Amino acid sequence: MTSTPARPSAARSAARKKAAPIEPADRRKQILRAAVAVFAERGFHKTRVSDIAKRAGVAYGLIYHYFDSKDAVLNSVFEDSWGIFVKVLRDIAADTTRSVSDRLTAVSDLLVGALRLEPALVQVIIQEVSRSDRFGTAGKVDAFVAALGVVEQLIREGQASGELRADLDARVGAYAFFGALETVCTGFMMGTIACATDQDADNIKHTLRRTFIEGMRPSPTSTP
Repeated sequence: MTSTPARPSAARSAARKKAAPIEPADRRKQILRAAVAVFAERGFHKTRVSDIAKRAGVAYGLIYHYFDSKDAVLNSVFEDSWGIFVKVLRDIAADTTRSVSDRLTAVSDLLVGALRLEPALVQVIIQEVSRSDRFGTAGKVDAFVAALGVVEQLIREGQASGELRADLDARVGAYAFFGALETVCTGFMMGTIACATDQDADNIKHTLRRTFIEGMRPSPTSTP
């Protein structure tokens, strides 16, 4: 009696099927995610393109299909993430159904949330862009000034409506606001400020709100 060959299992059949190709945009994101992880761990100068390729699980040569150099990879990390950040900032600022204080709080919460959820990305932007000699390269200064300008205009709006103190310099206030947030991120990177849990993040948000946003409101006895 001849036995009937067993049918291959569904798992085996699936394994034999050719894997669906990854879209170029998704492959590019995969490489950038790997680059962020390696830059955060090793630093830009100690990272090799081969390190990025290994972390991304792609061939070394494929990196150069998407990026001209390691510098181009870092530039793309910054431009992509900062571009999204500035867009969200502008969306927050444009929501005039909320008070200026609420919108400034949302900006602060956005940055602290990024530190909580994407600490490696925040670390790379601070260490490898804003505090490096790359900061002066084309587009970097303008990109940071764009974000600072959104907060400056929010402060001016609050001053015009009487919601915020009129005796403050709006530009200095915007720079101090972002400077405090950057220093908090630095404290996290040094291990001196905790932001590993939602409770940690809420503590940072509360302190920034009480220190900066409530501090910019006029007191009942203050004179404009």
